[in-house]
Amino acid sequence: MADALKIARIWGIDIDLHWTFIALLLVTLYISIYSSLILFVIIVLLFVCVLVHELAHSFVSLRNGIPVSRIMLLPLGGVSIIDLANIDPRVEFNIAIAGPLMSFLLGAVFGLLSVLSPIGPVTSLLQTLFLLNILLGGFNLLPAFPTDGGRVFRSYLERKHDEYVATELTVKASNIILGLFVLGTVAYVLLIDAPFYSKEFIFLWNLLIVFFLYGGARQEKQMMEIKRRSRGIKLGTLATRHFALVKPESNVKEMYDKVRLSKEHLLITKLRGGTYAYINLLGKTALRPGALAGDVAVKIPSVDSGENIVDALETMESNEAGIAAVTRRGKLVGIVTISHIQAFLSLHALRAQSQK
Repeated sequence: MADALKIARIWGIDIDLHWTFIALLLVTLYISIYSSLILFVIIVLLFVCVLVHELAHSFVSLRNGIPVSRIMLLPLGGVSIIDLANIDPRVEFNIAIAGPLMSFLLGAVFGLLSVLSPIGPVTSLLQTLFLLNILLGGFNLLPAFPTDGGRVFRSYLERKHDEYVATELTVKASNIILGLFVLGTVAYVLLIDAPFYSKEFIFLWNLLIVFFLYGGARQEKQMMEIKRRSRGIKLGTLATRHFALVKPESNVKEMYDKVRLSKEHLLITKLRGGTYAYINLLGKTALRPGALAGDVAVKIPSVDSGENIVDALETMESNEAGIAAVTRRGKLVGIVTISHIQAFLSLHALRAQSQK
């Protein structure tokens, strides 16, 4: 992706560095050159721990048959792009809790190593990593969106409430946590005797966390409200047949003839294993005269026609796909695009408001 740098692939999952994280590393390195490289080392090792934290989420997800497209490392932590649409609350609980538990485990390992190591710079580094991992695990267990704790709390509430009520209660908990966080920050700035630059850093950092928590809670509430209003609207009602199906071994001439005769500009093919893909005729490989449909095809997710349109949208977004194959009992019945779903949801919301 244009906003990230791919650095590795683990268990079939792309590991990406967001450009803001790369900027953080460069700034930290610049500061470390004029002070001490220990700060840069701590930042690098901390985000190795964050990566292990995210891999714990991904491992549990994959063990439950839930795909993970990639892991993105950001200045405020990491995020695993997981398809959580229609997930069982108990499975979501297990996936969400795995990250904080891994952070606590890493903290325990670093704490034990700091006790066993001789006193010196290495011991200080291990003690710092012990503290940071404990803080990381603790912060991610806060019952607030979009942290792991928010999803843990919601999945626990779903044992007695439906998804909408559980989300609403978790958003309320998020707002309480947010308020306490703001009060704690103000109290620190006004009451704690610390150097001004230290207070300034803490204030700005906590301000980022406040926006992070506020934005996450608001997004979850909006998504759940849209899902509630669109309840009963199935993806099949939006599926379109404006595409042409070609064989993966079709050559350029055959694809050209298909477009000309069918007057459809979107070509879909079915790859081995039953995966559907669209033909990317604008890609670099499509410029080769001998290119076959399967060579220029881009895999797309398959979504059942009976699925709620918001769940389908979440599946497409988690797979970072702008288009999806709509199936019924495994058979292709149409396609749908993200822009199509978003436009429909916007119109549906406006219609609902006009009827009040």
